[in-house]
Amino acid sequence: MTQLDGSYLFVGVGGMGMAPLAAWMAHAGYTIHGYDDQLREQTRRSLVESGVELCDFIFPMQLDHFQTVVYSSAIAPSHTILKAARERGLRTLRRGEMLAEIAQHKQLIAIVGSHGKTTTAGMVAHALRECGIESNYILGGYCNDPTLPPSRYTASEWLIAEVDESDGTIEHFTPKVTVVLNIDWDHADHYASEAELKAAFRGIVARTTGRVFVPAELRCRLEGSACAEIATLQAVDAYGVAAPPVGRFNAVNAAAALAVVDLLASVRMPPSVLSTFSGMARRQKFLHQDVQLSIVEDYAHHPTEIAALLRSLRERAPDHKLVVVFQPHRYSRTKQFKDAFATSLVAADQVFLLPVYAAHEPSMAGGDLVNLSMAFGPRPPEVLTMDRAGMYQLANRMDEVPTILAFVGAGDIDQLAAAFTEMTRTGFTASTAWLQFIHARISVDCRVREHEPLANKTTLRVGGAARYYVEPSNLSDLQALVRGAKLFGIKTFCLGRGSNLVVPDEGFDGLVIRFNSGIWRDSHALGEGRIWAAAGVRLKEICGFAAKAGLSGFEFLEGIPGSVGGALRMNAGAMGSWMFDVVERVQLLDSEGNLQDLPKEAFHFGYRKVEEISRGIALGAVLKSPEDAAATTIRERMDTYSVTRKASQPRDPSAGCIFKNPDGNYAGQLIDRHGIKGMRVGDAEVSTVHGNFIVNRGEATAKDIIELVRQVRTAVFKQSGYLLEPEVLLLGQDWDAVLGPIEEGVNHA
Repeated sequence: MTQLDGSYLFVGVGGMGMAPLAAWMAHAGYTIHGYDDQLREQTRRSLVESGVELCDFIFPMQLDHFQTVVYSSAIAPSHTILKAARERGLRTLRRGEMLAEIAQHKQLIAIVGSHGKTTTAGMVAHALRECGIESNYILGGYCNDPTLPPSRYTASEWLIAEVDESDGTIEHFTPKVTVVLNIDWDHADHYASEAELKAAFRGIVARTTGRVFVPAELRCRLEGSACAEIATLQAVDAYGVAAPPVGRFNAVNAAAALAVVDLLASVRMPPSVLSTFSGMARRQKFLHQDVQLSIVEDYAHHPTEIAALLRSLRERAPDHKLVVVFQPHRYSRTKQFKDAFATSLVAADQVFLLPVYAAHEPSMAGGDLVNLSMAFGPRPPEVLTMDRAGMYQLANRMDEVPTILAFVGAGDIDQLAAAFTEMTRTGFTASTAWLQFIHARISVDCRVREHEPLANKTTLRVGGAARYYVEPSNLSDLQALVRGAKLFGIKTFCLGRGSNLVVPDEGFDGLVIRFNSGIWRDSHALGEGRIWAAAGVRLKEICGFAAKAGLSGFEFLEGIPGSVGGALRMNAGAMGSWMFDVVERVQLLDSEGNLQDLPKEAFHFGYRKVEEISRGIALGAVLKSPEDAAATTIRERMDTYSVTRKASQPRDPSAGCIFKNPDGNYAGQLIDRHGIKGMRVGDAEVSTVHGNFIVNRGEATAKDIIELVRQVRTAVFKQSGYLLEPEVLLLGQDWDAVLGPIEEGVNHA
């Protein structure tokens, strides 16, 4: 094969079509880097093992290292990296275009169809291994058999690959052999009519230089489309192949797979080579089975697929009640097929609906959950939420009869299916179920502990333990944790250096996430006065890094005892400067767990609070120096700030400033003026150095701190009329609820 030049960046590398292609190219000797803001652990691990270099964070200025950007069709044209690549004149290819370019140097066997491609291609990969036949293949998903990879590179001239029609890239392929499984209208976002979709399939058949395999019912629709020989697939009795479970694969898929294997083997292979095929992930996969309840998940998202799935489940257990939870995939498909979906789903005894999974689409009139519900007539299905409440609602609707419960859809319904399965296995003990759920979705390097003491992780050195404590190793870990916590209704808190925080003595009944290692401690120069600093980087480290690089403007951070994530969340400041004075861009997870890359101008600031970050999690920032300066000058400024800080702030353990400055005054001055310095409760003391600090003189408890806060604000109010509000966070609790009013009729300033 002719090797293409240069390095490749795969944007959206975690996609089920992208990851196997990236892995195949890496094995073939290409230099492959990958980036995805929605990467799951199984895919991440597979890519790393294949030699793909993954980037948790990437910036436009780093694109000079690449010659070609390959992107998923789910990536919007406005995506920061894709837009920057085009502005720089880099070659950009959709996944299908990259695959077509590779296929030019191979004898391509293209597996096409509106559905069933992944299962059929998986069967082929399995049968090739069983028969010892060398061939390349690139699947569009993962096999249930962990020993069967989603792609394989060999020196063979043959390449078996799924060719996707959804984005029109099917037009770029000229196969040696084409296998057409079915032609059902879909992808209304790309094909305006059924005729256009059929034309795409007829086109690839016309371009096929060798043989075309089709089911008997399609032959008449494709004859005359090509000079290639059209052969009819001979249906295989799926039930006769060592009696596999009903519905694991159907006769057409099996026949198609065997036709490909026979072609490569030059001899007819027995159907038994498919008898040990364990199926593809999310394709009729049984998650749980006992005498009372079987739970299955399936990727079906087209009415034809759903109808076939429900028929197979009925045949599997005709005496069982059949319950379906369905998540529509994309607004355009829901609008197109809402009536057909309703017709297919009423074959179940009971149906529940989830909100539409948007993928990359904006909301569309006629394609939302209300429109789908109306298609069911006067008695629409119940709607579930994607959380613990939805799981309890579902469990409460289940009858005490043998049941098959099917979670159906191509979005993120698999997460709800897995969570409900764990809840079922643990008798709806949410804490145990969450731990089992999350352990299956995080890396081996992700540290998870229960009942972890927090006092030694804060600068005040007080407080109890966290119910769960986690140190994620990468972005995939973090997203799995955030989404898992949301699914199970677990409160989360991100802990940095532990400054500006009081942990209650009873601890925190939730999940504490700490950015303590790996990518979260990374900082490096981006050029042109820019620095990337991840959430766990200490502010003091940024000062040292900047000083060595001759970048000024960061000196004020030298004495702030925090890390980047916390400093971004509260726009930390000192010496008249603020964190966002040096921020150019911030990467964060929003409240839904989606990664956002936003410029400084997108944020709104309050007192010690940045609104957008307070609702999410800051992952790091691109910092920009306002000016260059000599290293000696920067060091002198840092030393000056350090001396000033040491002289004006206590050395004993503290959380930093306890109270917000009221309008027109300063909390420290009020406390000093009214003789409150030195006030003490237990080992908690108002600092004699700076009145707005409460210090731990050795054995203070959170109860002592809280009581001292109450006494200080009472004394200040009675003597000055100012009602001080705490600035530090009280983990898991609300200061107003804990402190209460000082007296009736007082308005908090």
